[in-house]
Amino acid sequence: MHLLWKGLLLFIVSLPVTAHETDTLRGVTLDSIVVSSIKHPSASWTMPVASTTIDAQMMERRQMNEMKDFTASIPNFIMVDRDTRLTSSVFVRGVGSLINTPGVAMYVDGVPHFEKSSFDISLTEIEKVEFLRGPQGTLFGRNAMGGIILVHTTSPFRRQGTRLRLTYGSFNDQRITVSHLNKINQAFAYGITADYNHSDGFIHNNYNNEKADKLNAASLNGRMEWRPRTNLSLRLVNGFEYVKQGAFAYGDVNGETNGVDSVNINHESYYDRRIYDTGLQVDFHNTYFWLRSQTSLQLLDDTYNVDQDASPRDLYYAVQSEKQRLLSEEINIKNVTAGRYNWNFGLFAFSHAIDRSTDVFINMANPAYQLEKRYDDDSRGIAFYHQSQLQLTSQLILEAGIRYDRERANSIHTENKLTADTVVLRNQYDSPLTFSQWTPRISLQYRFNRDNQLYATWAKGYKTGGFNTVFEEEQERTFGPEKSWNYEIGGKAAFWNRRLFAEFALFYIDMQNQQVKQLIDMQGVKIFNAGSSVSKGAEISLKAIPSPSASFTLSYGFTHATFSRYTYSSEADYTGNYLPFVPRHTLSAGGDFTVPFRSAFSDRLRLQANYTGMGEMYWHENNRVKQPFYGLLNASVGVEKGRLNLTLWTKNIMNSSYLGYYFEASGRRLGKPGKPFTAGISLGYSL
Repeated sequence: MHLLWKGLLLFIVSLPVTAHETDTLRGVTLDSIVVSSIKHPSASWTMPVASTTIDAQMMERRQMNEMKDFTASIPNFIMVDRDTRLTSSVFVRGVGSLINTPGVAMYVDGVPHFEKSSFDISLTEIEKVEFLRGPQGTLFGRNAMGGIILVHTTSPFRRQGTRLRLTYGSFNDQRITVSHLNKINQAFAYGITADYNHSDGFIHNNYNNEKADKLNAASLNGRMEWRPRTNLSLRLVNGFEYVKQGAFAYGDVNGETNGVDSVNINHESYYDRRIYDTGLQVDFHNTYFWLRSQTSLQLLDDTYNVDQDASPRDLYYAVQSEKQRLLSEEINIKNVTAGRYNWNFGLFAFSHAIDRSTDVFINMANPAYQLEKRYDDDSRGIAFYHQSQLQLTSQLILEAGIRYDRERANSIHTENKLTADTVVLRNQYDSPLTFSQWTPRISLQYRFNRDNQLYATWAKGYKTGGFNTVFEEEQERTFGPEKSWNYEIGGKAAFWNRRLFAEFALFYIDMQNQQVKQLIDMQGVKIFNAGSSVSKGAEISLKAIPSPSASFTLSYGFTHATFSRYTYSSEADYTGNYLPFVPRHTLSAGGDFTVPFRSAFSDRLRLQANYTGMGEMYWHENNRVKQPFYGLLNASVGVEKGRLNLTLWTKNIMNSSYLGYYFEASGRRLGKPGKPFTAGISLGYSL
């Protein structure tokens, strides 16, 4: 049976497959100074879940500096490059959301990110990024219906030293990163990282003969770790990021070529964002249990100023601002001594306040007028969760968990119409909402040995409801929760003395009371519960390490996601149509090589090439316009000499043309072009 199982899996992964990084850092041991996670009982390779880990080395060689860079490199994963870092939306296995609360959760060093406006961050001094696909709500809570992204920065206990990295590329793209990590003694260590990025952009605005997508971003991150006793440790992380970038860089899309005409807007459009994160993590353990407390605070202040008519005429423009405050506390306790039965309990509580303001200026009317909208949103929630692991036999393991979430939310909304010196109150609402949900999860796992397993998982997913900022009638002010039932079978195996790792997963997702969007022309998009859908597909992965100096990865994800019920209006029934923003195929292949090359200028050469492709993908529920499958070829060549390394890199070598985003408004077909061929040079120095 063991040989039959290995042969079957080897046959499966001979098809296109996806990269998986092994993870030896997730296991909890009492001797370890640094523990990444205590929620999971074992390393991600042995967990009954589809997972991919990208480490710092791969990120550096492939120039992965932002979350969007992981698109299609992870099976069935896409972050839509819609406009700015405010509007970057994540979809996994057909689960996600374009405009409201995301369907995929993200944590950075244990600090939760609730809103999509804080997802697209710069990635500096990263140790690894983990992608767990499938619902993770039992342990990680609200909106982890499609999966979870776990970002881990480098611990100064793991690595010490000072690093400087300079990058220059096409479109005057400049990046400077400086980091210093130091371990004072066995009990205290600290690290600090600063990063600055500027780009002139590549989308031309004909109106002012400038680039419409300029970018300036800077971040400063600090980390302190203290271990006063062998069984007590504290970690404090702080991060600040500032971004200002051009916005609403949309041009008319040519229906024949699928190309985008130059942008032609007269009103300055930009996005300005400030994020501050802090998290205090306290760990205590004895011979019986491990206790962790995670206290987190996130402050976000942003402004989105856009030429809403996307033309050189003075028709509409809008200014949207938000001030967010997210305070959360999580307490987790689990047993330490691994045995036939292992347990994990937790409590999570949060308070999330958002003050929104939207001003819409309409200049085409006579006289011109302004709509002034104000929103005071507040939500508070508490959750309790438990997960048990029972070893039924020496090879068969049952894992089961359940979580209860309860949340109260309220939104106070006022809208005024201002004409000259006249102020007219148009709308005023006070809208309370209450959500509560049980999210169970059960997995059955058969382990042939530490490297080889088969598993089956059943889980419930849940995404909270919320408030529309754009609506036409009072009953459209709120929308309800969305839920899903998820079924998955998969397997993982290692061959040839752990030189080949293989993984596959088959999934089926039944989404109910689905939150779908509807465009209100020249005003925005509203959300309502009007659909249900089925998403089914497969993921296959392979990583080969034939020698210490060479590695190969292949990745393939397939998703078939369609509406099983969705009546858009009395004239439009989208039942049977494909879900938008869900690529049918994602494909990734790559190779990394290190070649000894000793000379006066080098010790070794590093060669890397990778290909990512995705599509076809529809842009709207009506399925009239789609993005065909396209691929991007990237490569880099690096030279290392002592503490110095120099890398020449290119992206989209074939200059493939594709759409980054597409929508229709006021009879116009508008879109944003995908990034063309780029090249650059990176210089790194370590002290």
